[in-house]
Amino acid sequence: MPEQLTPLPAAFAEFSPLRLEEPLARWTTLRVGGPAEWFFEPRRPEDLAALLTALHKAQIPFRLLGGGANVLAPDAGVRGAVIHTGALRRIFLEGTALRCWPGATIQQTVRAAAGNGLHGLELLMGVPGHIGGALAMNAGSADFGIWDVVEEVTVWEPEGPWKARARADFDPQYRNGNLGQAVSLEILLRLEKSTKVEVKITQEALLRKKNQTQPVTLFSAGCAFKNPLGESAGRLLDQAGMKGVSVGRASVSTLHANFVVTEPGATSADVLTLLEKMASAVLEYAGITLERELVVW
Repeated sequence: MPEQLTPLPAAFAEFSPLRLEEPLARWTTLRVGGPAEWFFEPRRPEDLAALLTALHKAQIPFRLLGGGANVLAPDAGVRGAVIHTGALRRIFLEGTALRCWPGATIQQTVRAAAGNGLHGLELLMGVPGHIGGALAMNAGSADFGIWDVVEEVTVWEPEGPWKARARADFDPQYRNGNLGQAVSLEILLRLEKSTKVEVKITQEALLRKKNQTQPVTLFSAGCAFKNPLGESAGRLLDQAGMKGVSVGRASVSTLHANFVVTEPGATSADVLTLLEKMASAVLEYAGITLERELVVW
């Protein structure tokens, strides 16, 4: 564990539940990572906003953790606070829109759309993680990102009250929601009316394809690298001979070369070394520098 900060101020007792030295391996899909010094789980958006403001004023470093599906946490742990959004799971139907708290899982949201006959989220079928994290990284497919259906985001920012902001206030890019220092508290997704049957048929077809081409049953964090412009990172890694290559208990999937999978006993160091080998192999093979999609803390 990193050197301890000064004791958490007494004022933070109100932000319960709070856990000390919580192992992050429990909360990441790669199942690696040391302890978080302080681990908070706010229950409502206003609690999250108040906690963020208190941490900011106290100059305590913090990180947001959703489903842990795109995060590599260090073996030594994280100094300061980790805020887990898992309790912020509510979804509200507003006509043809869904208003989501940031801890709603992507699959919970996809199911809510299908259950109400709403079209627009099918391409997120099978994608792990939470809506807040999906927004931050503009999760989706090669031709779709969640920001394509975002109408409004209520955010906390270091200065000023939390407020609703239109999509036009942001400049989302491929795999980057460009939130800056803003943290999402609510997300309004504007969808299109369809039928439950039509949406369900599309979702099931996409899920079958994903199950055939990705290691969905193994510990993984999804795509390790972003696709270069006009290229496929998976194809480049495959052609560079990376399928099945391993470091310690981490290896490149034999099903999809842009997925790193782990076994019990894997470490963050194993994964990081493997990521470096993957990038080096593509650079040597194709002269292309891959950019990580996986966020390394």
